[in-house]
Amino acid sequence: MSLRQIRLGIVTLLAVGIAGYSVVQYGIIGLDKAGLVVQKISSGEVLSELWGVMLRIHIITSIFALVLGPFLLLDRIRQKNKMIHKRMGYMYTAGVTGGGVSGLYLAYYATGGLVAQTGFALLAMSWLFTVFLAVRAVLQRKIIQHRRWTMINYSLTFAAVTLRIWLGVCVLIFGTSHYETYYAYIAWICWLPNVLFMLAFLKRKGNYAH
Repeated sequence: MSLRQIRLGIVTLLAVGIAGYSVVQYGIIGLDKAGLVVQKISSGEVLSELWGVMLRIHIITSIFALVLGPFLLLDRIRQKNKMIHKRMGYMYTAGVTGGGVSGLYLAYYATGGLVAQTGFALLAMSWLFTVFLAVRAVLQRKIIQHRRWTMINYSLTFAAVTLRIWLGVCVLIFGTSHYETYYAYIAWICWLPNVLFMLAFLKRKGNYAH
């Protein structure tokens, strides 16, 4: 097994794990009992029905993108069954679009004030913009560029995983009394290092997306 396969295996395991956790937390336990919702209600926020709808859209569509992403990057599927790869690409793009649009709406109501709102809004816009570039590249038959932008886009999708890792670390170190303070920073560090790492990785491999 190559190092690349090991890396992709770890990413897939984490993505499926967080997707499963989200299904249990929001789908089985219930949206009204999820930590995010409980925290907002306990802090005195009044959550509108539209906010709840957008959160549901964000969760469902983002889960699709999170789980499908690693399989889009599998050479075995991409090279041997282009139709499956194409169909997964459609579903992934739909997932990112739904997650990005709903995420942009939810960013306005993010816990942590302007810092968090800006961080999550930029994440949503970057997510939507890079998937647009990936789609445009494949329509222009620029397959190498398409793959590069897809990898960059998935580094943003993977913020669903890194956000929860950082959140767990911060809760472990600082507890919950300073939640709003560190959550504002998590709104940035859950995705910005991911993108910088991916850009550095592609540049080192000679695959930088121009």
